[in-house]
Amino acid sequence: MDNPCFISVVLPVYNEAARINAVMASILQQRSPGGLFSFDNLEVIMVDNNSTDNSVALITAFAAQHPQLRVHLLHEAVQGVSSARKKGMDFASQRAGARDEASGYPRKHYILSADADCTVDDLWIDELVSTMIAQQGDLGTCNYYYETADFHERPRLYSEIEKTLRCRHASFSLFGGFPDGKGFAVEKQLYDKVGGIEIFCQLKNGEFVEHLSDDWDFGIKVIAAGGKPVYAPHSRVQINSRRVDNLLHEVIEGVAYGHNGTIIMKDVRPALAALTPFTDVTPEQAQQAWDYSIKDYVPKNLVLPVLLNPSLLRDNTAVIDFFTPAVAEQMYARIHCIMQEMSVTDFLPIHSYKTPAFRLYFEFHHALFAALRRAVGEDIGAPPPLPACFARVAEEDFSRFVWYYCEDRESGEAHNYFANGGVF
Repeated sequence: MDNPCFISVVLPVYNEAARINAVMASILQQRSPGGLFSFDNLEVIMVDNNSTDNSVALITAFAAQHPQLRVHLLHEAVQGVSSARKKGMDFASQRAGARDEASGYPRKHYILSADADCTVDDLWIDELVSTMIAQQGDLGTCNYYYETADFHERPRLYSEIEKTLRCRHASFSLFGGFPDGKGFAVEKQLYDKVGGIEIFCQLKNGEFVEHLSDDWDFGIKVIAAGGKPVYAPHSRVQINSRRVDNLLHEVIEGVAYGHNGTIIMKDVRPALAALTPFTDVTPEQAQQAWDYSIKDYVPKNLVLPVLLNPSLLRDNTAVIDFFTPAVAEQMYARIHCIMQEMSVTDFLPIHSYKTPAFRLYFEFHHALFAALRRAVGEDIGAPPPLPACFARVAEEDFSRFVWYYCEDRESGEAHNYFANGGVF
């Protein structure tokens, strides 16, 4: 009871036999130099999502070999990382409530989640939770990186990835960021207040499938409910490179997570026979990969934070300086104009914010990229080319046709232009 908090780490698992021991070992090796946590106030919740390999057996064996690490193994029958994450985080919240009631000693409870194919640095938990405590944050985001040795044969590809991560660090430092399934944390009371993870579904080939947006949607809900997002740059997660290893052409083409608005988790583990030696991308492919990556990044990370909280554009000096006072004032006015046009009071659900975020991207794309170049470096360059359909649109009609383009739900062109779920 001497510990100031309790920490639950949730890991959704699907066929991770090749990685699960390394991932669990990275949790076992967590350190807390200041005594924030120990094995007494830490638990790990593994949620098996219908694995067909021996992931469950490996988890059970690891837990038996390391009894000091409190491991709970759950099963989620509904296929999808969103459902698996929700199962584990709901379980953590329920246990927290029961534990506090039984002890009569309520403590802050932080629920962390990470992907079961990513390893975490040994200060991942300590840096993330201590930053949330120090800054009174309700939602914590961490820093991501790839192992550079995995790209020694592909320096051109790695250069584009590294630019994206630099941009992410800049915007998360400015706004606090949004959770990504690769690693984030939430304070339990805010988790309960917003109703936890919400599952969205979509149609694919005539069947309902989970929309791969639970992490971002959850962040929107927490921030909209008054939760404070904070960024812990020294809390680091090593991203598994297998998506760019095995789906490289889909990454370059901006369809790694779907097409025409359908955004789903794909199995990125090909059959062994499909593995080929790594080769670097061409300069043209590198440019295309960067274009899709940055088009996905900007609406989510530069536009969405001010859509959720327009007052930042008038009250936050760092945000105003990032955009410049003139652009910040123009964006503030335009956001409220769009709100009135669309007859909405907020941009909270994912499908409410997409259209206004895309519209503001097009209307302010030069100013947004100028801000990025100032903050991150001149190599960020100019905005990617606009869709060809705008070449025939008169300048005075540009905003009107941007609205038509972003509102289009039938062709899916706007979703495809913005890379449909990310690249790197």
